[in-house]
Amino acid sequence: MFEQFGNIMDLVKKIQQNVDTLQDELRNKQIEVSSGDVIKVVVNGQQDIVSIDLNEKYLSADNAALLQDLLTATINNALGKSRDLHQEAMNKLSGELNLPKIPGLF
Repeated sequence: MFEQFGNIMDLVKKIQQNVDTLQDELRNKQIEVSSGDVIKVVVNGQQDIVSIDLNEKYLSADNAALLQDLLTATINNALGKSRDLHQEAMNKLSGELNLPKIPGLF
């Protein structure tokens, strides 16, 4: 009985190490999304915004509403791609570890 517990603990340690490694890899991957030449947003695989670049030729009071809409759409697009990258990486990890697909596990 205790031997099985030890095997489970070894599996838990292996999973944690793999998750930690994966989190580091995702933190270092960058996704760039742009709205033409107006806005460029860079996020990492952890859904952190790395940078936002606005083309200064579009910065004016007349363009404020358009820029706000484009910025919102571009950030949401970038974060969506980051979430997809994250989920893909977690699915790969669970497959490598031969874990059952349990909703919410990863």
